[in-house]
Amino acid sequence: MKKYNKIFATVFFLTLLPLSACGKGATEPQAEKASEIKPVDVCNLLTQVEVDSLFGKSVGAGKPDSAVPHVQGCIWPATGIPSFILQVLPAPASVHSSIDPGESYQVIDLEGLGDQAAVAIQQANPQYGTATGVAILGLAKGDYMVTLSPVRLDIQESSPQFELLKKLANNAVQKL
Repeated sequence: MKKYNKIFATVFFLTLLPLSACGKGATEPQAEKASEIKPVDVCNLLTQVEVDSLFGKSVGAGKPDSAVPHVQGCIWPATGIPSFILQVLPAPASVHSSIDPGESYQVIDLEGLGDQAAVAIQQANPQYGTATGVAILGLAKGDYMVTLSPVRLDIQESSPQFELLKKLANNAVQKL
């Protein structure tokens, strides 16, 4: 049940994410950026080997997902419950603010990645059956922000998997 709560929270959060980048509170330049974002083959920003390396096994191919306006995404695996989500959207004024879902999350700025980077870490909440772990990593470079959401992984901030997640975010944003 804990993993499904994390999946629900992550999918819900990712649906709201574009609102902070180009919705009601957006400045005119951000709204203009949203309409100027070029189409990206998001599923090819990471190789299948890179995605599989996070899981230590094959999770299957990804599938494009563009259900949210101004957001281009890819979900792994292509069928079933998402295990990993990669999204590309217009760069916000503040990555920290744009990935902050509020209560029950701690957002930490990351140094040395792109123009700005931050990670939202879900805090444990026994009432909802959630555990502490990385919910989303956002990395902005130029006009774009890449977000990676390890939905079905329990990645801790100080783990080798977290270092790998940062590397994959950097690899993806370099291809834009």
